[in-house]
Parts: sequence; structure tokens; C-alpha cells
Amino acid sequence: MYFKVTYSAIYNWKGTGTKKEQNEHDLMDSFCHLIIAQEATTESTWMLLIDQGDDTGEPTTNCIEYIIPRICEKFHLNIANLRVFEVWPHQKVDPRLKYTEVVISDINFDEDGDRVLRNSWRPTDEQDAKILNQLIETVGDKVIREDV
Repeated sequence: MYFKVTYSAIYNWKGTGTKKEQNEHDLMDSFCHLIIAQEATTESTWMLLIDQGDDTGEPTTNCIEYIIPRICEKFHLNIANLRVFEVWPHQKVDPRLKYTEVVISDINFDEDGDRVLRNSWRPTDEQDAKILNQLIETVGDKVIREDV
């Protein structure tokens, strides 16, 4: 498999990432390192959400159902052609959980008109873990946020 990294930077959201929360300035900023890569032969898109450790706001696991649709809207990504992975570089207890695939099963709208996906998690297999590791090594596993 051959990949082209099309995006690599810090991605921010407020609270759990709903449309309503994006305008609430008193909510804590949350962020992760977002990597988007296109696979050359299958044309599938891989999205990596890399945890940045403590003090990064709401973990992606707690708001994944809102931020994935928001990222797809921002970058014009087709959810049907998407593989999403949560990456936890600090995972020490069970190394299998360092890379976890978010399996998207459905997407619909909530009462506020926010797109929400239904999903489940599973540890990635060995081959995908190697690919993820290579993608992360290519761009670096952590983006330092500049103090403004």
C-alpha cells in the first residue's frame, strides 16, 4: 500500500464537538494531532486522531461521533470511503490498544441538526498497526502547539 499524507496538524474543537458547543467560548478547547492520508490503489482515506497526552481537553473517544463528521465536512471527505484510527502513544497497559480502529456503522442527525455517527472500536491488526506507525514516523507523532 502506498499513501500520500494530505494533512497533518493540530485539530481543535470545543467540548464534545457539537455545532452548538463550537460557539460556547467558555468551554475548554480540546485538541489532537490529526493526520489524513490517501491510499493510492484503493483511494480510501485514513484519518488518524493522535492523543497528545494530559491537558488536551476532551479525549477523542468521548466525542468521536461529532468530530469525525465535522472533520469530513471541513476536508470534503467521504465517510463511506474512510478508515478512522485513534492513536494512544502513551498506552502502556495493553500495547494492542495503542492503535484502535473506529468502525463506522451509521450516520444520522440529532435533534440539534448535528451529524452523529454510530460506531464501535476494535484494536487494529498487525499490518494496519505497521502502516499507522510508518505514517506517524513520516510526519512525527506530536505537533507542538505554539503559545500565542
